[in-house]
Amino acid sequence: MRTSPVRPLVVMVAAFLPTVLLAWYLSDPARNQPIVIRLEHFVITSNVSVVAALVASLVARAALGVGHYRALLIALGFACMAAIFAVHGLATPGVLEQGDREVPAQLVLGVSAEFALAVAAVFFAARYTPLAGWLERRLRPEVLAIAVVAFLGLYALIGVGWPNEFGGIARWILTSGGAAAGYQPSAYGYGTTATGDITGGAGWVPFAIVAAVIVLYGFAAAAQGRDFLRTGLPLQGALAVAYVFLAQAQISQFLGPIWTPSWWEYHGLMLIAVVLAMGALVLELDRRRGLERFLPATVVERVIQGDPLRLEGERQTVTILFTDLRDSTTLAERLTPEQTIHTVNMYLRAMARCVIDHGGILDKFTGDGVMAIFGAMNDPTNGALAAARAALAMRRSIGDLNVERAARGEVVVQFGMGLHTGDVVVGAIGLPERSQYDAIGDAVNTASRMESLTKEFGVDSILSSDTASRLRDDGIPLRPLGAAHVKGKANAINVFTLA
Repeated sequence: MRTSPVRPLVVMVAAFLPTVLLAWYLSDPARNQPIVIRLEHFVITSNVSVVAALVASLVARAALGVGHYRALLIALGFACMAAIFAVHGLATPGVLEQGDREVPAQLVLGVSAEFALAVAAVFFAARYTPLAGWLERRLRPEVLAIAVVAFLGLYALIGVGWPNEFGGIARWILTSGGAAAGYQPSAYGYGTTATGDITGGAGWVPFAIVAAVIVLYGFAAAAQGRDFLRTGLPLQGALAVAYVFLAQAQISQFLGPIWTPSWWEYHGLMLIAVVLAMGALVLELDRRRGLERFLPATVVERVIQGDPLRLEGERQTVTILFTDLRDSTTLAERLTPEQTIHTVNMYLRAMARCVIDHGGILDKFTGDGVMAIFGAMNDPTNGALAAARAALAMRRSIGDLNVERAARGEVVVQFGMGLHTGDVVVGAIGLPERSQYDAIGDAVNTASRMESLTKEFGVDSILSSDTASRLRDDGIPLRPLGAAHVKGKANAINVFTLA
């Protein structure tokens, strides 16, 4: 789905309005007079940052819950930005930091503002690079989250508890990399102030940091912008605009004299960016959580990225798996209605979990069984291997349940599974406003017939030759059962069972 060229143009123009406002302020010193409200800065910045950090942490927790590593990186980036910026607010001179701590607190305030944007920029840019995949393979998300929390706690402890020591780190950053002879930073260590902390002799390091931060935000905005142009989804656009705002916040922070409107501007830009991005992430994660109840991660990612499941469907070769509980009528006669529902649900949950864990699409519950689709997203085995592995997992899972129930003197249940690979039309079936992902075709009927044959052959699984032929080199144990006549088929079909 592609959006019209007008919408991105409007978004782009609106996204860069803060730069126009900054230029307007800087062009006339008379309208860019300092607004020194230390207590208000302390209260508003500290509280808003703490709340934003908590919200970002909750979003990160939600990302952990759905296993979305890239969304986790974004949430952690905003958590870092908000938490470090809270130190910026707490270090406001003349409020908590008074007396001999007031001067070093100025550097804590300035450097924390810079670090807040810089650390977040690293997380955001990484989300759009192969580094995200590398981290996902080598670093568990829980470990990453704990490491980030530990870093933020240490930063806050040093910044608020030992401003003199922190100020020493800030001075080293400002004076390293070719600073002018005898240069010593004063005031806040950033922004174009009367004492010239940046323009009056500092080395190249602070300039390099600012340039790198702007480049990283620009890269993230461009990458996210491509997604927005491709999908047209407002959520994608909101995140791209947030990155653009943060890049401009860095410019405002660097060029705006302390306490002037041009300096206050970056505070507002950071707040707007947090609101935009967190709102977009919350909606995406909520949507993902709902979709992943029924669809595998590959299909969910496709839907999230704006590629809709087409109502006209797509012709694909897939593997269909049917399961059915045996003697469900007898089971209902031996148990109360409540016990029957509880027992059936227990088995259905176990089978559905096996489908999802092996990348299948849980198409529907068929009374006391399930229908699942495997290989709908360009699987080279057309889903045969994944379906066979899911069937073996079902056998183990149901076997474990039966052992537990037998030990308690409860009724155990047998079940049958049928697998067939063939051409179907898969897609969203129904109305545009209310549809479900489904498969239609003769292969679906054949898979259902395979399941029915399990009773005739006295086995728990039947695979058609079309499925078995795709498993020859994959180590799946199969036992041939011979030819079987299937209702609706002129010729007999060779069938197999999982050994």
